[in-house]
Amino acid sequence: MSEKLRLAFAGGGTAGHLYPAYNLLKVFEKKVSCEALFFGTGRGIESEKVPRWGYALHTLPVRGFQRRLTVANLSFPYRLWQSLRMSRAALKQFRPHVVIGSGGYVMGPVLKAALKSGIPSLIQEQNSYPGVTTRLLAQKVEKVYCAYEEAAAFMSGANCRIVANPVAVPEKKISAVEARQKLGLHPRKKTLLVFGGSLGAGSINRAVAHWLRETELQDVQLFWQTGKRQYEQYAPGFKNKAHVHIRPFIEDMWPAYAAADFAVCRAGAMSLAELAIAALPAILIPLGSAAGDHQTKNARAMERKGAARLLKDDNQLNEKLKVEITRWLEDDGLVETYKKNMALLGDPAAAEIIVDDILQLLKEKNIWP
Repeated sequence: MSEKLRLAFAGGGTAGHLYPAYNLLKVFEKKVSCEALFFGTGRGIESEKVPRWGYALHTLPVRGFQRRLTVANLSFPYRLWQSLRMSRAALKQFRPHVVIGSGGYVMGPVLKAALKSGIPSLIQEQNSYPGVTTRLLAQKVEKVYCAYEEAAAFMSGANCRIVANPVAVPEKKISAVEARQKLGLHPRKKTLLVFGGSLGAGSINRAVAHWLRETELQDVQLFWQTGKRQYEQYAPGFKNKAHVHIRPFIEDMWPAYAAADFAVCRAGAMSLAELAIAALPAILIPLGSAAGDHQTKNARAMERKGAARLLKDDNQLNEKLKVEITRWLEDDGLVETYKKNMALLGDPAAAEIIVDDILQLLKEKNIWP
């Protein structure tokens, strides 16, 4: 019996960096006997999720380098050095066959330590504009799996392969009517989905509230996730309004995607990957403060492919979103075109493609099995 495949994952801080690693791991587990070690920080989402999933988590003190001058930057060199030292020790003890980076500043010291130790290392890059750590390490790792063709242009000399973001896709697909019934919605009404992540998106919520105050919903229903923090702000004024279904949080997004004709949301990479698989077109309002303005670049890439519409999050958003929603609701042909283009961008087999490629790489290098 061959030894278990040992996988180390380096990435986190946000769900967008953690879940690609987790989705890859679940595919590995279906194919081979393996064990995993996650690297993260004590401040990111991984500190809660990874132990709950039942996997080992090695936390590092590294933090991101602030682009503006701050006191926190003074400790950056020491935290980085300490994280490199801790990464080398943890890798030596765990002896992974491969290290997979999925973004975030924690990826840097782990991949640096792995490369110095001769451990095969790879990166899965979710965004159309790669993060600083990815750009610095791209030429040094075995391969970079890029979800967007645009990302490869920023990594000259790197071994890039274009593969969609790895998403956990439900086994059974349900119809719009089934999904609406499951969510307590009218089964035949045109449906708009609005969401902004678990915490919500304040500017999107304000713009949607502005639209609702000036609109009488007739043959349209709204399924609106406000985020947990903002639910109490909007629920009293809108939960009794006809055809408005307001929730603090949607635990399972797939029925919501299936129920909707189109969505209004941010432009995080993993949300866009799910929208593509669901063939759900969207009005995208990127978070302007995201690192490197990567959400705007993601949204622009989707818009260029005719799958979405990009609206800038500025002081004109209320009126712009009202006009855009009205246009989409009145033009079924427009929405259908966006939907067809969005469907071309989704690849439910992406995680399996990446995993198979990694297993083949390890076999060719006689590393495992």
